[in-house]
Amino acid sequence: MNPETSHPNSIPSLLRELRDETTTLLRQEVALAKTELKENVSRTASHAVHIAIGGFVAYAGIIVLLIGIGHLLAAVLIKAGVDPEVAQWLAPSIIGLVVAIIGWVMLSKAKHAIAQEELAPHQTMESLRDNKQWAQSKLHHSS
Repeated sequence: MNPETSHPNSIPSLLRELRDETTTLLRQEVALAKTELKENVSRTASHAVHIAIGGFVAYAGIIVLLIGIGHLLAAVLIKAGVDPEVAQWLAPSIIGLVVAIIGWVMLSKAKHAIAQEELAPHQTMESLRDNKQWAQSKLHHSS
């Protein structure tokens, strides 16, 4: 019987235990990092969807605005004076402007939200620092 391996607090036994615990700890850290990154990417994707929706709304507003401007130009060209035809372009132009402003607000909010997001896995980084200290204390106690 080998005296080094029979004693539960022998150096080889402690080193094996440290190796096993470190392996388990690293696996847990990788799992935590994956989870945290998935959450961060999911939030960022949600903001990207809001940007896309805001862009679509702004695009629709521009189209409506252009239709109003087209009515304006037609009224100006057909009738050289300002008459009831003004109403033909004023209403769609106002609607187009309002829709464009709404789209711009949506885009601004989504852009600001993405700028505030941090993708770095802060919990994992803090946990890795703690684990480093734990491993160092284990090594110092084993010496």
